Parts: sequence; structure tokens; C-alpha cells
Amino acid sequence: MKKEPEFTIIKDTREQTPWLFDFEHTVAEEIGTIKTGDYTIKGLEDKICIERKGCIEEFANNLGKEYIRFKKEMIRMDEFEHAFVICEFPLRDLIEYPFHNHNTRLQQTSKISGNYLLKVILELQIEHKVKIMFCGNKFYAMKTALSLMKRINERYNRKET
Repeated sequence: MKKEPEFTIIKDTREQTPWLFDFEHTVAEEIGTIKTGDYTIKGLEDKICIERKGCIEEFANNLGKEYIRFKKEMIRMDEFEHAFVICEFPLRDLIEYPFHNHNTRLQQTSKISGNYLLKVILELQIEHKVKIMFCGNKFYAMKTALSLMKRINERYNRKET
């Protein structure tokens, strides 16, 4: 007898390389339009918002050239009780940016440093509700997001006994 999913994860339609939760029998997945973030829980769309960052280069761009747009997203995330940016790379990549890999072109052309990026993410977390998590890789980021969503679903959907 197949068990019913405990909740449904909604992935934003704009996610290009989405996390896949098909290994987890306790959740269902669907694609939908999400105003803020990349992932939420069906029925709790006003409570949880998860923004996925796939690589340090994307995040550095958000904190540099696209900062005004990204800051507006952080302001929108303040509306959520649970707001997260989950990064698929280690904190070390942010701190060592742009020397985190052997891309000499990036090292020569980048106008921002790891110290600047660290300063900005700390300021964002002090000023806004968002929590920024560095998970090391895509698999650990996905597992972290799934565990967060399970805890939040449990919090809001406890069965009265």
C-alpha cells in the first residue's frame, strides 16, 4: 500500500536546474509560479520561501551587478516567517572569491572580493529575516532544503491527537 505524501513541494517555473525530490516518498512535487524564491510548500506559500543559489558566480553577480534587484527580493522575503537562501557551494568559495578556482580571467576581471561578499551577506542577514546557508554541493543543499521543509510542514500541520 503506497503511503500518501505528507506535503507537496512547489518549484518555480523559472528554475533551470531544479532540485529533484523523487527519491523521497513522503513528498510530492509540482511546478508553479512563485512570486518570491524558488521553492515553497503547497498551502504554506505565505510561510516559507527558499531561494536556491547554484554557484558562487551567480551569487556574486546577485551581490554585485544585480544588487538592487536582489535587495528587492530580500525585502519581499521579509514577508515570510521562514526565508532561506540555500547555496550549493561552500562558504570557502565565497570568502576566496574570485580566487576560489583556477579561472584566471575571472580573477583578472572581477571587481569584487570575497571580503566584500562576506560583508554584504552578513549585512543582509542582520537587516532582513533571511538565513543564508552554505551547503557545499547540490546534493547537500537539496537534503537541507528538504529537511527544512519537513520541519516547517510539521510545525504548521501537526495532527491533534
